[in-house]
Amino acid sequence: MKAPGSESNFTGLPKRKEDIPITSKVSSKEMQEHIDLVRTNFQYVFKDIMDLDQFEENMLFSDPISKFTFFRGYQFNVQFLRYFLAPIYELHEVRQAGENEILVKWSWTMNFWWNRFNPFKFIWDPRLVFSGFTVLGYNPATGKWNKHVDGWDCLEDQEYFSVEGFSYVMGQMLQISKPPNRVTPEFMILKKYKDWEIRRYKPFLIAEVDSAQTSFEEAEETLRDYFRGMNTEDKYISRTTPLFRDSNGMLFFMVPGYVEERNAPAPKNEAVKLRTHPGGWYAAGLCGGIPSDKDIEKQIEFVRARAKEEGSQPHADEPWIFARYNEPKWPRGPFRRNDFLVPIKESSIELWRGVPFDFIERIVDQEV
Repeated sequence: MKAPGSESNFTGLPKRKEDIPITSKVSSKEMQEHIDLVRTNFQYVFKDIMDLDQFEENMLFSDPISKFTFFRGYQFNVQFLRYFLAPIYELHEVRQAGENEILVKWSWTMNFWWNRFNPFKFIWDPRLVFSGFTVLGYNPATGKWNKHVDGWDCLEDQEYFSVEGFSYVMGQMLQISKPPNRVTPEFMILKKYKDWEIRRYKPFLIAEVDSAQTSFEEAEETLRDYFRGMNTEDKYISRTTPLFRDSNGMLFFMVPGYVEERNAPAPKNEAVKLRTHPGGWYAAGLCGGIPSDKDIEKQIEFVRARAKEEGSQPHADEPWIFARYNEPKWPRGPFRRNDFLVPIKESSIELWRGVPFDFIERIVDQEV
């Protein structure tokens, strides 16, 4: 650590990314080369280039539940993640954080490879989802990496060993809700917290029915008929999940394999309409069970409140969405999955909001 009273190496990252462009504050050509490497190949640690040509023998790796102070331990940890959990990264932003440190914002998903042999996979198919940041440091004398410290957005306590972090991991591993193995609309998780997350959905084609003139059950059955072959091509279309229901009373499924309405089989029933859902940004909460209308409204208000607390601004003029992944009556209780989606304004979303800059400053100033 720096001596008391000495100047910190921390650059003082802005709370809003617009204040300083990503490429500013780059102090040297060598720093720019390291930033470019991370931007173009952030998954370098999960490939076969991990050797002493890129890393110092004495290096620091730490996250809330693991820590190593030598390269071989770091290498073992990375290879374990690579072969047993198959991480999939989403890189969001890279910028300089100190004289020889880089700050990376990311999200990732890990799936257990052994789960393909899991006899209980129909109800228990765990995966780990995180969002957070990484401080990467390098030795300017050698150009080699000597520091890799991770933090998670969902935690207050980022220091190793974090009981809070361990509890969070175990909670995800013991999650027993299981959606059907069907195509689902694609989305990216920008931020993952303990009880909610921020997602961005890509646009997708939907078949929808207005339930205002009928019951939800009848509207759902009308939609199912379209997928069973009640279309101009008499074509069976694979069912997708979830069934979406918005606050305007519209029920809709994603139509798989088609991007535009004009290419998809037209419905025979005039009550069924095809259109492209624009996707967009949503605050999302999850729970099991078969929620009543009152339960749904309560969960929506919970998610909306969480988004406001974080600083994201919900859309007042766009409908919220309830997403039911399982069949109406099976499975029961906690084995079911439901999502509660509140649309939020893109202009209010801030990638770096809530990042613990005091913790990052300590890591930047820490000697290896």
